[in-house]
Amino acid sequence: MNELAEKFLKKFTLQGHILSLIKHTDIKVKFCCEEGTTTIEIKNGKISILNNQDSIWYEINGDSKAMKQLFEGTETLRTLEKKGRLTVSAPLRTTLLLESIFFLTKAHESLAKVI
Repeated sequence: MNELAEKFLKKFTLQGHILSLIKHTDIKVKFCCEEGTTTIEIKNGKISILNNQDSIWYEINGDSKAMKQLFEGTETLRTLEKKGRLTVSAPLRTTLLLESIFFLTKAHESLAKVI
């Protein structure tokens, strides 16, 4: 799980177009699957993996295949939730923000291949 998150963070940090989405965001999300858990903090325009899992605000649970699709941006968060492959304990606004972050990170990668 940590490996997936680390790969995502590397892709994310290369993409300035998404930074405006998280400029004033302050959230902590715990991602859980059978391979383990990872906690990501979005704060002050940066995303990082937390080792300390105190005061987690939101949680996303699901199978490892669904998590991989989410982190790679090949499937949207709400679609995976509607299919019953992920459960999300976050308000709709936060869910939409997370969905945008994951999907736009993948979308930019696809555009780069075309150009």
